[in-house]
Amino acid sequence: MLSSIKSKLIVLVLYTFSVVFTSLGFFMYYELEDIVITSIDSHLHNEVQMIAGLLRAEESDIEHELSEVAVGEYAVPLSGHYYQIVSPDKRIIASSPSLSVVGASLSIIKGSSEPSYMTIIGPERNPLRLMTQSFIVSNKTYTIQAADSLEDSYKILSSFKKIILIVFPSIFIIFVIGILVITGLSLKPLDYFSRKVGQITEMNLNERIDEQGIDMELQPLAASFNTMLGRLEESFLRQSQFMADASHDLKTPASVIKSYCDVTLGRDRTESEYKEALGKISEMVDRISNIISRILEISRLESKTFSLNIVGIDLMDIMKDVLKLLEPSASASGIKINLSGQRVNISGDRERLTEAFINIADNAIKYNKKDGSVDIVVGDKNGEALVTVMDTGIGIPEKGREKIFDRFHRIDESRSVVAGSGLGLSIVRAIIKAHGGRIEVESEIGKWSRFIIFLPSKKNRSVTSFL
Repeated sequence: MLSSIKSKLIVLVLYTFSVVFTSLGFFMYYELEDIVITSIDSHLHNEVQMIAGLLRAEESDIEHELSEVAVGEYAVPLSGHYYQIVSPDKRIIASSPSLSVVGASLSIIKGSSEPSYMTIIGPERNPLRLMTQSFIVSNKTYTIQAADSLEDSYKILSSFKKIILIVFPSIFIIFVIGILVITGLSLKPLDYFSRKVGQITEMNLNERIDEQGIDMELQPLAASFNTMLGRLEESFLRQSQFMADASHDLKTPASVIKSYCDVTLGRDRTESEYKEALGKISEMVDRISNIISRILEISRLESKTFSLNIVGIDLMDIMKDVLKLLEPSASASGIKINLSGQRVNISGDRERLTEAFINIADNAIKYNKKDGSVDIVVGDKNGEALVTVMDTGIGIPEKGREKIFDRFHRIDESRSVVAGSGLGLSIVRAIIKAHGGRIEVESEIGKWSRFIIFLPSKKNRSVTSFL
C-alpha cells in the first residue's frame, strides 16, 4: 500500500491531521471544562463569602436570620443550588430552603480556612460542585458549604463533545478528499515525467526532457536525467564505434587469410609457395590474436575486480628495462632513445607499469620521423613521480588528444604511417589510473609529442589495489 509517493504522502498528512485535530479536540474539551468549573467555583466562592458575612453580622440568631435571606434559587426545593452551615460539633445549624424543606443535606466535609472544592453526588443523585470553608465567629469555628448542580454544565460539555465528534470527522472526510485531489494534481507532472522517460529507448537517446516546461521542483531531476542520457548516448556511440573499429581491424586480417586460402587452394602449389601462404596466414592469425588479447586485457583492467601486485619499485630500473626491450626496433627504424633523470621509488605493479611504458615508448618510435629521437626523463615534482616521453614525430592534432586513449581510436594521419590496433594507449591509461596516477599529452603538429605520466611517490601513495 505504501509503495507509492502518493500513498505515503496521504498517510503522512492524514496521520498528522489526526494527531493535530485529536489533540486540539481534547485540548478544547478540557479547556472548556476548566472554564465552566472555574466559573462555578467562582460563583460558589462569592456565595460562601456572602453567607460568612451574614454569619458574622448575626451572631445572636444565626438560624433565623439566614433563613430569611434565602430567596431566589436557594429557596426552591432541590433546585440544584444549596448551602448549609455546620457548627463546631458537626451539627447543621442553618441550611438553604432548597435543602431544609425536603429534609436533605449536603455531605459534611471537614473544612479549613482555605476554600476546598470537590464534586459530589447531590440529593437527587445529580452531580454537584461543592465548596467548603471554615470561619471563626465568636471564637467558634463554623463551616460553610455551598453547592451548585453540574447537570447543566455537563450538558454543555456533552453537546460540545458531540459537536467535536460530528464536525471533526466531517472535516477529516473533506480533508481526505482534498488531499486526494491535491496530491493527484501535484503528482501529475511526475506522471508526465514518467511517460516521457518511458518513451526514451536506445533508438532515441538524443531526446531530452524539457527542463523549462516542468515544475520548478522537478527541474533538477530533469537536468540530472538529461545529463545521464547524455552519458548513455555517448557510451552507446562509443560502443557502436568500438564494434565498428573492432570489426574493421579484425576484418582486414580475416580477409587476407581468406584470400590466401582461396588463391593457394585454386591449384596445386610448390612446397615453398605453400610455406609462404601458411606464413602469411600465421602472421594474420597472430595479428587477430593480438587484437583479441588486447581487448580482453582492457576488459580485465577496466573491471572493478582487477587487483595489482603492489611492490616497491624504482622507476629508473623500469625505464632501463623498457630501453633494452625497444632498442632493437628503434635501431631498425633509425630512432635514437635517450634516458636520463634520477632514481624515484614508488609502489606499484612492476609488470603492468613496464607494459604501460613500453606501449608509450613504442608509439614514440613508430610515429617518429626518420633519424628522429625519443627522450625519456625520470624525476619527481611536488611529491609525485614524473616520467616524460618526448618524440620528434608527426604530432597529434589538438582535437584528437582527448580521444587517443579511447579504444580503437587512431588519428587519421597515422593510419597510413603505421599499422596498429588503436588499443595500446587505452591499456596505458587503464594501468596508470589503476596506480592512482594520470597522464597528460602535449604536442605540436609535425614537430613533436610529449607524454607526461604522474604517479604517486612511495611515501605519498594513497590508491587502492583496484581499478
